[in-house]
Amino acid sequence: MTRPRGSAGRERCIMGETRREFIVSATAGVVSALPGAGMAAEDSISKWQRETDAVSPETYGSYMRDGDTRGFAALENLEAAFEKVSKEAVNAVVKDVPAVWSVYNMGYVVKTRESLFAIDLVHRRDFELAPMFDFTLITHNHNDHWRPELYRAMNGSRKTVISNFLDNYGTADWRKSGRWFENGGYVRGVRQFRIRDVEIRTSLIDHNEYLIDFTTAFEIRVGNWTMYHTGDSGRGTEPKLGTVWGRPDLWLFFPGCGIDAAAAAGRVRPKKCVFGHMWELSHATGRFTEPLIRKQLVSVREAGCNDVSLAYWGDRIS
Repeated sequence: MTRPRGSAGRERCIMGETRREFIVSATAGVVSALPGAGMAAEDSISKWQRETDAVSPETYGSYMRDGDTRGFAALENLEAAFEKVSKEAVNAVVKDVPAVWSVYNMGYVVKTRESLFAIDLVHRRDFELAPMFDFTLITHNHNDHWRPELYRAMNGSRKTVISNFLDNYGTADWRKSGRWFENGGYVRGVRQFRIRDVEIRTSLIDHNEYLIDFTTAFEIRVGNWTMYHTGDSGRGTEPKLGTVWGRPDLWLFFPGCGIDAAAAAGRVRPKKCVFGHMWELSHATGRFTEPLIRKQLVSVREAGCNDVSLAYWGDRIS
């Protein structure tokens, strides 16, 4: 049984998603003409903007209930992404650098030498992966970042689910073990875990100017490699962003809840930044726009991160 301590209200921020091929040019609109076609070719951002704009929240909700893609390209891609990641996660051989796949928006699957886990995984079939996962992480209590079906499957198997609002067998065991607080002292929202070969440090950041300390940021270390997942991070939370294990090799970032993307990038100083959550299909209004996607990519580059791109559903990004 879930016992959320935070508000489960719907997020009021702009969302989105895109494709790795975009790395060729952050500011290009229509980049080339098709030979003999007499019209310009779409780049990946334009294509995905068009295909996701065609899916209403009602259509997405129906798909989540019955799995019928109804001929929509975006929903077909979402189904294909789950199939692709499920198969690749089983078969991938991982050495020093973990494999990271984008499934949908801020939902990622991560494989290390010894572990398989997910962050903010949302898909109508996400619970099917519970037997494979060693643990899962949830940034905050909004329904586009977690689903009760996956939580129940994990919790029912006594597997760890780390969040700031759910009771869970695994984290209860951590409390009893005395390893719940960093350095043996209490700092609100700061916890440190080690599960198999994965070290995890949590901290609290703001979702927006109203939901303060609502989102958990996860700093993750595997050997000498680190990753930072900041969920939905909003205006004013830039000073709360920070890592203790150095510059992250990979920062999974959503720049659409009012955060100053350039200031955030200057503070985090990631070696690689990947935008997720670009096209959240469950939102009727406030979806991330194509011009803003391009603007935010440029702003992060100008802040000093030359390796910045967008996660497309199904992509292996590390």
